Amino acid sequence: MSEALVGLHAKDDEPSRARPGSAARIEDDAGGAGIPLERLLAIAKLTPAQAAVLVTDVVDQVESAHELGCAPASLRGSAVRVSESGHLTIERGGNLGSWDEVRDAVAVLLRELTANCRSAALAARVDEAIAEASDPVVLAQLVHNTVATEFAPGEVDSTRRRIAALVSATLGRARPDDREPERPDAPDPPPPATGSSLASIGWHPPTTKIWHRKRRRPSWRRGLLALLALLVLAGMVWMAPKAWSELRQGWNTLLDPGESSMDDRISPVSPPPPAPDAASPPVEPGATEPGPLPIDLPGEAGPIRQMTATFANGACEPGRPCDLRVDVAVDPAANVGAVTWNVTVYDRCTGVARPGADITVPVPPGAQETYGVGRVDLPPGSALAVAAVSTAPAAAASEPLYVPAENATCPPGGSRDGG
Repeated sequence: MSEALVGLHAKDDEPSRARPGSAARIEDDAGGAGIPLERLLAIAKLTPAQAAVLVTDVVDQVESAHELGCAPASLRGSAVRVSESGHLTIERGGNLGSWDEVRDAVAVLLRELTANCRSAALAARVDEAIAEASDPVVLAQLVHNTVATEFAPGEVDSTRRRIAALVSATLGRARPDDREPERPDAPDPPPPATGSSLASIGWHPPTTKIWHRKRRRPSWRRGLLALLALLVLAGMVWMAPKAWSELRQGWNTLLDPGESSMDDRISPVSPPPPAPDAASPPVEPGATEPGPLPIDLPGEAGPIRQMTATFANGACEPGRPCDLRVDVAVDPAANVGAVTWNVTVYDRCTGVARPGADITVPVPPGAQETYGVGRVDLPPGSALAVAAVSTAPAAAASEPLYVPAENATCPPGGSRDGG
């Protein structure tokens, strides 16, 4: 019987020391020589628990060998084997070299083991533990703690049996003891019935469906569908002669247009009558055109560059209030502070001007324009005009707005000559 201290044999004069909970000595008589690890990894895909158990075997043997001061001869090829009992062993003899070389060789072996695992997360964690290790002992401790979470202590034996089954399958022979343990929670089969029965063993009571026993009522959905089908069929029968006549007439027209009975002439269409012009308001006999406005003020004066007046709420009508928006452009360098203006109403027939209340709007320093809204009550009249007239800082006026905008006339006796 050959002895292996977790695959590595200790010297004859040193006692065997192993990690508690690991197999310090493996008896090869029960497990057999096994196969190289490389052959097993080339054929089988390990589960995370199986890979973790084999990784634990590697690090335990490396740690024990370091305590005994003997490095393994090699970690490649047939030097690393998996026995038929599911244990990983490393062949003894010789010396691989320095412990730094041992650490690098062990890292390569561990990466090959975890790369074959079905869990990429386990391989990543083991790779991180290898990167943090500076010598074989630290590497063994970090990797052992990393893979310890992949299996429970009570699952080690069952995991090794599965590894042993993989080894036996690779060798081409089945293991008689590779049967899974029976589940303790599996229910027991019911005991056979005892006692006498009048029915024979092969007799079973007849089974009948419940709808065989009573008459089923007709479904209203089927009746509705049948009614709809009848209506569609009746419509098709009613429309078929007319459709067939139109189809035959169109076909004859297409094949022999000279003898067709269809009238292919288009009736002339008369153009629509011209729209009447908008009726102009009746002109009172003796009415005259309004005269010019008596506005002598310029549109630009002093710091005022321009004044513009627009209707704020649409066109205005005589005899009603009128809102006017006034925009005043000023010289920004003048710093006028404020602009005062009013809305003046002109009667174009009599020439009378009625200025409204003064409105003062502030002008911020450096501003180029300002605006305000003024309201004035328009008097009755047939030809009026409104304009914005400024009083400070200079006298200027906007272009007038006419009320009404066009077709304004002065009644007889209401012109300037008559007034």
